[in-house]
Amino acid sequence: MADVRSNEAVSRPLLINGEALRLDVQAPRAGGGEKYEPQTVEQAQSILAPQLIAVTEAVETLPPTLRASDRVYVEAKLLPNYLAASYFPTELLAHIGAAPVGSRADVGLYVTKKKSVEAQTRRLIFTVPDGGLSELRRLITEGGRNRTEEQAFTQIRELSEIALPRQSDVLRAREEPEARANSAERRVWEAVLHPHTSRLGEPIPLDEETLEHWFTLIVNEGGEVHRDYVRRVGGLTFTPVSLETETASSLARFNPLRVLRPMPAIRPRPRFGTRSVQRLAAPPTNQPVLSAVSVAVFDGGVDVASRSGSLFSIPTHDLTPEPPAQGELDHGTGVTGAVLYGLVAPGGQAPTPPLPVESYRVLPAPNIPDDLEGYWVLDRIKEAVETNGHRLVNLSLGPTLAVEDDMEPNRWTSELDQLAWEKDVLFIVAAGNDGDQDQKTGLHRVQVPADMANGIAVGACDAPAPEKPWARAPYSSMGPGRHGARVQPLGVQFGGSGNRMFNVVRADGSFLEAAGTSFAAPVTTHALADLVTRLPRVNSSVLRAFTTHFAERPRNHLKLRDEVGYGRQPLSFDALLDCAPNEAHVLYIDEIERGDLLGYQVPVADPATTEVQLQITLAYASPVDPTQPTEYTSASLELVLRPHHRIHTFTPPKGLPDKKQTLDIGGDTARALLAQGWTPSQEPVTKTLTAAKRGASEAQLRDSGKWETVRHYRVTLKPNEVELPRLELSYVARRSGALDNSPTKIPFALLISVIDESRSTDVYDAIRTRFGALRPVQRARTRLRTRGSSTPHWY
Repeated sequence: MADVRSNEAVSRPLLINGEALRLDVQAPRAGGGEKYEPQTVEQAQSILAPQLIAVTEAVETLPPTLRASDRVYVEAKLLPNYLAASYFPTELLAHIGAAPVGSRADVGLYVTKKKSVEAQTRRLIFTVPDGGLSELRRLITEGGRNRTEEQAFTQIRELSEIALPRQSDVLRAREEPEARANSAERRVWEAVLHPHTSRLGEPIPLDEETLEHWFTLIVNEGGEVHRDYVRRVGGLTFTPVSLETETASSLARFNPLRVLRPMPAIRPRPRFGTRSVQRLAAPPTNQPVLSAVSVAVFDGGVDVASRSGSLFSIPTHDLTPEPPAQGELDHGTGVTGAVLYGLVAPGGQAPTPPLPVESYRVLPAPNIPDDLEGYWVLDRIKEAVETNGHRLVNLSLGPTLAVEDDMEPNRWTSELDQLAWEKDVLFIVAAGNDGDQDQKTGLHRVQVPADMANGIAVGACDAPAPEKPWARAPYSSMGPGRHGARVQPLGVQFGGSGNRMFNVVRADGSFLEAAGTSFAAPVTTHALADLVTRLPRVNSSVLRAFTTHFAERPRNHLKLRDEVGYGRQPLSFDALLDCAPNEAHVLYIDEIERGDLLGYQVPVADPATTEVQLQITLAYASPVDPTQPTEYTSASLELVLRPHHRIHTFTPPKGLPDKKQTLDIGGDTARALLAQGWTPSQEPVTKTLTAAKRGASEAQLRDSGKWETVRHYRVTLKPNEVELPRLELSYVARRSGALDNSPTKIPFALLISVIDESRSTDVYDAIRTRFGALRPVQRARTRLRTRGSSTPHWY
């Protein structure tokens, strides 16, 4: 066939309405062999019985000032074999009247018949009345007396340890020489208290009586409670307190306390360099292309006193009563300019802003204890987003706090993830500028709230697309992120480097020079704002899918995943919305209810005559549970690819030593085996998308992305492997670490590229001809400017 590259002048817009290719599919019969039990109930008894004796004796001696009046908080370490939500010890906890209120990350031995390896696990945290603790001691010592008790008793084999909270887990202060030298110095700490209990899987915040116990304890130790800044998030109670460092270890004994840690300050600002003589000309018009969707920038404000012309003719809101600081104004103006205009250069003209942008000045914070400014700033962000209905939010600020593997709940991340889920708001967050810090201590990792599961964390690279070569800027903070968002940053964007600084536009059109993820993030925000104007309808999942799908992979992409995420993000999606002749990009937007199984046709030419590469990106927003750091995302959408509708697995009759065979069900060999009693699989065979192997442990499945809210796969199929391919999508939910059966719907976006890398097939036209339900995206901007269309632009 002739090379199809000669038709480059023809327009081939990205195809939408992929959801119209939905198929009716049946769930395959449940398979799997018998569960391997790493320890017997008797072995668990011998381990846990002495531990329970120690726990009950410790509780008896616990002073009333260090506990809740009617219950105690206890931790139980799961064996890694039982991480899956289906193994949650529901019957055991119910029998003793316990309620799960959270978990912590830990490690343990994952045991199989052949080997034992160290693996991720978690410590369940539950609240239990004193009588329930006594019953747990009796049950473990004596066993069950009836069928119900026996069912609870057998679940103790899932546990390797039961204990009161460890002080090393509760007190999280970095051991720094200056801190030890100034142990009597007062500073602000963040104390996070467990929920009171949980009801139907939902955590209930701590009761007022126990909270007052805590406040009294602080005051008696010479501390101060900042009551105006007490906040409740996802059942947790965040209480800022001022303490002398030397009293922290004593206070960490308070049984309902989850964590006590120094309050982080707001990140420092990048330094600015020489001012440019040449200026940026104002855009042709300040009227945005589309006015139905707006962008918010929370930063140091816009330098309105210095602005000239119409570069920054946007609404500005002073949320802080403090007078502007020039350094904050320069930073805020530069960030806002990048959101409005993207990457611009001295002497050029600014483009027309794609969406309305509003600037919120939140820095410097008012005259409060320095380390409380993060709480104050977050409150302002939350109030403005909830009130004003912005859909895109740029955050080039945040606390100086790097994510950790055993990351305790953080208020910034938890609040913004919850807001993103409830309001379908997309937060684009700078990843942080500590990538050159000590890796052994983890200081180089992405900084809160760039570890959001429902946002986009943007790192920095040293050259803008499409220039080559490019690499992560040395200062750009790295991954991995928290559980549920391990690939962090999601990608990188040009943010400047020592050899090539970022042009930071000022209010008068002149420029400063700087470098930082602070400027990389708004360039991506601008690109996404422009994308909103080019699609008929969007939501946060669509934008996250595009950002990931069209990121430019580096050569050693797996090796560099922690450095650059999925790759370098484009300055604009404009050219990417056009397909080459040998490819087709197809967008699916749909929603799935818990327990559903959805099937979708994958559009390919029929018959396939060359190798086909599929690039698949799935993005969705998930409810989050800040009490469960290892189970942070509550929803998992699982993808299965069945590339050939006639290829099945054949299982021999029982008693035959033959191995399973994979065959075309319509072939002669398959018919012969059927006549001999062989059994075909109910559904066609699957093609592996993840790195996890068949029979992988739950920890390995999590590492391969089972609970990630953004996933990207690439798979190459030979011609004989492809015929009527389909994708299947299922939804598993968890609540408080256990399986959740409540009916919730999860919106998602699926972006698929079908590519003939040999460039010998006219893939696009073949798919357009064969799949009439797919429509080319309408890119006439004038149609999008109206507010009163019957179909909202954001959905």
